Amino acid sequence: MPDAIRRVFARQKWMAIAVATIVLAGILTAVSPVFLTLSNLQSILVQSSVTAIMAIGMTFIILTAGIDISVGAILFFTSALFAQLMIDTESYLIAFSAAMTCATGLGALNGVLVVKFRISPLITTLATYSIYRGAAIHLTGAQNIPVPREMGFLGNGKIFSIPVPILILIAVFVIGVYAFTRTRFGVYTRAIGNSARSATESNLPVNRVTIAVYAASGFVTGIAALILLARVGGLQSGIGIGIEFTVIAAVILGGTKLTGGSGTVTGSVIGAVFLVLIDNGLNLMNASPYIYDIVRGSVLLAAVAVDRISAVRQQKAVEAARAARIQGAAIPG
Repeated sequence: MPDAIRRVFARQKWMAIAVATIVLAGILTAVSPVFLTLSNLQSILVQSSVTAIMAIGMTFIILTAGIDISVGAILFFTSALFAQLMIDTESYLIAFSAAMTCATGLGALNGVLVVKFRISPLITTLATYSIYRGAAIHLTGAQNIPVPREMGFLGNGKIFSIPVPILILIAVFVIGVYAFTRTRFGVYTRAIGNSARSATESNLPVNRVTIAVYAASGFVTGIAALILLARVGGLQSGIGIGIEFTVIAAVILGGTKLTGGSGTVTGSVIGAVFLVLIDNGLNLMNASPYIYDIVRGSVLLAAVAVDRISAVRQQKAVEAARAARIQGAAIPG
């Protein structure tokens, strides 16, 4: 690959997954003429909206060198609370307000546990995953709960011929990009991921920002939960199972480093679309549904491997440059 192109890909980390998505789309177009229809493309974007919205929140968490395994459980608890409150109160306002507040609060709780007790984010959110999911099952008695038909508009309705989930995704994406590129919040998030110790020594509000990124992730997960609940038509006990790994895969595929400090919101959204494209392609080829998880797991493993290889190469380059400086300083002038 020419150096100029390599530099562009290095600066714009989302371009690699964008090219891969275009190539995959071209392959699927050749395999099935149905793929390139407007209805199928809209279906892909609608299907990817839930994962993409959650991936935007997860991007900020991973940028701080953290991770949240509990987002699937937060999604399930938010859905369960909304559905149960609709039965108990018959009020959209109460159900929506409580569900979104709870989703944000559960995310913030993850952040508080991480910063106050200095527990690994992986272990912390693995524990809260079980707590949140168990609490949701206890709340609903593991029953399937239908939601009012009018709510279907949120998941299946259209405004000016554009599906509502796509419009919501666009809104969350624009806000996410703005926060990432134009605010101190985005700068502080990257600084914490690059070096939490240096950020602390620079008097940055490390604890507040860390709690905020987990709270923000919880908030957008709440939005995703209501979209999914509307699309499905009601609460089901399997909602949210395994989605956390799909979300993390989308973020890593999009160029965000697991070690933190570097990534893009754009790449995470494209990564989510890429994963849905894979599912769509398998569906068009009438592949066995049992291999879907195998493919997703393989893609996640590949993404983590690429991230690790990139990190090792970058570290070697830094060490080589440092050695060259030391050697140059040691040679008399």
